[in-house]
Amino acid sequence: MSLLDLVRPSLRDVAAYAVPSDRAMVKLDANESACPLSEEARRKLGDALAAVDGRRYPDPRAEKVRALVAKQLGARPEELVLGSGSDEIIALLSTALSAPRAGSTTSCILVPTPTFVMYKVTATAHGMRTVEVPLTRDFELDVPAMQTSITAERPHIVYFATPNNPTGNAYDQASMQTLIRANVDTLFVIDEAYAAYQGFSLASWFDDFPNLAIMGTLSKVGFAAARVGWIRLPLSLAQEVDKARQPFNLNAYAQVVAELALTEFAPEIGQHIKVLTQERERLMTGLLSLPNISPYQSAANFIFAETVHDADRVQHSLKGHGILIRSFHKHGGVLSNKVRITVGTPSENERLLQALPIALR
Repeated sequence: MSLLDLVRPSLRDVAAYAVPSDRAMVKLDANESACPLSEEARRKLGDALAAVDGRRYPDPRAEKVRALVAKQLGARPEELVLGSGSDEIIALLSTALSAPRAGSTTSCILVPTPTFVMYKVTATAHGMRTVEVPLTRDFELDVPAMQTSITAERPHIVYFATPNNPTGNAYDQASMQTLIRANVDTLFVIDEAYAAYQGFSLASWFDDFPNLAIMGTLSKVGFAAARVGWIRLPLSLAQEVDKARQPFNLNAYAQVVAELALTEFAPEIGQHIKVLTQERERLMTGLLSLPNISPYQSAANFIFAETVHDADRVQHSLKGHGILIRSFHKHGGVLSNKVRITVGTPSENERLLQALPIALR
């Protein structure tokens, strides 16, 4: 017997999440914020980080960060679970909400597809099945198909990433509400990783639906390196999910970054979001003027687009120009000729638009 025989069979079939090297590249492949902090903000951040006593464990519940996020969401602090980015939050949900329903030997989640891959990867790693329901041709929720699957599969969790990654669109609100209201014994998680770029949040829905959770992160607004995420859950559920959280999961340096991001740096972050939103529209105009590529409207900080050629070919050509974008060719099907382009700085977007005509020949 090999030690590999001890690995969960479903996990052995999953490909590891790969991140390409980005040295000396214009990085338009990971949906990070392209805008750097000002020199003044960086100095403040450096001073604050230098003051952290690295010998000591961090605040185990990150109370200051918790209070700031709660204020932003209009929540009670005890309704929040904090984690190392949204990824850890998704893992905590998969750990805590995995008990099979009565009459079943397995548990599952349900996602509209295509969407953020870590929902499925994390569920698989925790021994849960993933039920996938294709989006419509215009990337909207297929409400009848989703309801049929929810009724048949009885998922523990349904994830709505809105705006959605990789498609960039925000889901129809009435469609989401219909499904949430009709399935009270399923937890619906609205993932608002990109909500800042659509200009509004659905956080106010929380009080209207007892089976709703709101998830957020600082990763897409300039602080991907800090890995800070959160979820607002019904109080009784938050208490149970928090039991699955490792002690000191949010390190002291990340807590300092989050505190500044949610207070002193908030106006500057707001300006960055405004710049990137304007650049998204300029980039969209540029893409629409090019042959062999058809961009979709986006409410996020990236643009999803269909190319005439194999998406890997376009990605490889741009890499030769020092530009990284994301190809979805390996996913096959409707995604085989799709690319995702993060909105960069004005100069990065201009460089992309100059290189694309060659890549699209």
